[in-house]
Amino acid sequence: MFQYTFSELTNSIFKINTAPRLFTMRHYEKQDKPVFRSLHTHEDMAVFFFVLTGSCIAAIDNTKYTLIEGDIALINSGVLHNLEKSDDCEAVQLGIKNLYLKDLERNHLIKASLSPVVKSGSHCDLVRAYIAALLTLAPKGKSERISHSATHITQGLLYVLEDLILSHATEQQGQDYNLGLQIKEYIDEHYLENLKLPDIAAALHVNTYYLSHVFKKMLGYSPIQYITHRRIGEAQNLLLSTNHTITEIAMRCGYNNSNYFQVVFNNIVGMPPGKYRKAWKSK
Repeated sequence: MFQYTFSELTNSIFKINTAPRLFTMRHYEKQDKPVFRSLHTHEDMAVFFFVLTGSCIAAIDNTKYTLIEGDIALINSGVLHNLEKSDDCEAVQLGIKNLYLKDLERNHLIKASLSPVVKSGSHCDLVRAYIAALLTLAPKGKSERISHSATHITQGLLYVLEDLILSHATEQQGQDYNLGLQIKEYIDEHYLENLKLPDIAAALHVNTYYLSHVFKKMLGYSPIQYITHRRIGEAQNLLLSTNHTITEIAMRCGYNNSNYFQVVFNNIVGMPPGKYRKAWKSK
């Protein structure tokens, strides 16, 4: 027989009188082909993404990462991202709301100065155990008691995550990183306007060629490609969260021509906006 004693609870990682809750959970299985989402943000929750097997590509804020088995991607609220799953990948994504970690902003899992990808390393089996427990509960999640249980398991997982960040997280690095961030911030503020490359260069007082070079090296997209993906990402959010017509959404996303908007949307997402809306709302 083995008996274990656990330490007394004295120091929470959460701010006083706050407790995060698990809002959504997605289980991506091998051979799944989820509907593609362009770059988008979650303004009201943080995202925890764990690769169980295989690999996938994650675009997070300003960099593309190849995630392999045991890797964790941490996506703060308001951070642009998308995930490109391969056929051999099995992964779990958790959406966490009402998160107030000490020394961090609301719904933030990690400091912005740190890499959003963390390796689970020696903690991998422990992380898998938490995920396995959540996968067991998830099909019964409509019960309030089950929801409470899943939330408490998620809170335990966040304690493991804090240990991982302290021991494995690395600082963001890269030549011209600050300029790249300035470019991105400017585009994020103005992407719905009639924005051209010379406009960005003039606003930031840099050469257009150098601007393009720095931005593409940092993000993997040219500035114009990034603007397009931001617009389509916003269009996807509006398609799923509103009843606006396709024409209204096109106008709100910077397209004066609805037909052209639908062509661009189809090229990026792989289906027209109307079909995309039906596909997601039927899930």
